Amino acid sequence: MKLLRIRLFIRTLIVLIFIIFIFDFIPKKKKSVVIPKDATAKYVGEILEKQKLILSKAIFRWAVYFTMSEKKIKSGNYELYFSITTLPIVYNLIKGPKVVKVTIPEGFTVEQIAQRLYSKEIICDPIEFITYVKSKNLEGFLFPETYYFYKNQSVEDIVDKMVKEFYKKYTSEFVQRAYELKMSTYQVVILASIIEKEAKSYEEKKLVSSVFHNRLKKGWNLESCATVRYALKKFKEPLTYKDLEVKSKYNTYIYPGLPPTPICNPGIDSIKAALYPKQTDDLFFFTPDNNTLMFSKYYKQHLEKQKQIKKQKK
Repeated sequence: MKLLRIRLFIRTLIVLIFIIFIFDFIPKKKKSVVIPKDATAKYVGEILEKQKLILSKAIFRWAVYFTMSEKKIKSGNYELYFSITTLPIVYNLIKGPKVVKVTIPEGFTVEQIAQRLYSKEIICDPIEFITYVKSKNLEGFLFPETYYFYKNQSVEDIVDKMVKEFYKKYTSEFVQRAYELKMSTYQVVILASIIEKEAKSYEEKKLVSSVFHNRLKKGWNLESCATVRYALKKFKEPLTYKDLEVKSKYNTYIYPGLPPTPICNPGIDSIKAALYPKQTDDLFFFTPDNNTLMFSKYYKQHLEKQKQIKKQKK
């Protein structure tokens, strides 16, 4: 009789444990939680208990000890379900936060980058991202590349990673070349950002760079439509002559020299072009079809080429 009771107790216990484990892995309401860097198992347990994701921090510490995973817990932003045994949570913390792949194209503005990160759920608030970048004066230094971020990763970590990528690409050779041109790194990035918006191929970028360098040497205005578009936030519609009169420091038709800040985040080809322009005497260029550029040394040549293009289109 006693043996029968023992067997019944064991069977009941096994069934109960089985039910608990099944319940533990049934999807429930998720909660977002941040695990800081170098957090101890004790501290993580306190965070989870406070968030009501576990019954007890003591159970969590037991689960960590049982699975020998204290040094395997990864920091980051998690979305976790409530767990009785805490084992599913421990498994997720060992696995690490979900990684999201995102590609930032060359020439994206900080607003476009913020929107893309937001659409991938990498950031929660695009305005926070934009405000942080602009407060640190880092537009132009968010290097276009394919990145792997965590969902709901901190803005500071994201920006830090992108800026570090910029300085990996901006070599000591570039620093020396900028010095030879009597330009700061910031001026190079500003010029590169304009070139990025004015030309597509690397060869054309070097030619556009030549025009801008020649104009700067002569003390002429750059007269870049790209800077006016940035001032007006008018990126698609055709510009009017009235647009070219906008009173903005970014209007290079009115104000000489470079604009106050970069107008986008340039890629490596635009940065190289800014540093190593093609050696020409050209001072003018225009695009007849949004695909190719035409260059001229003299204003009269510039006007004649425009007239020829207009005749061809008729």
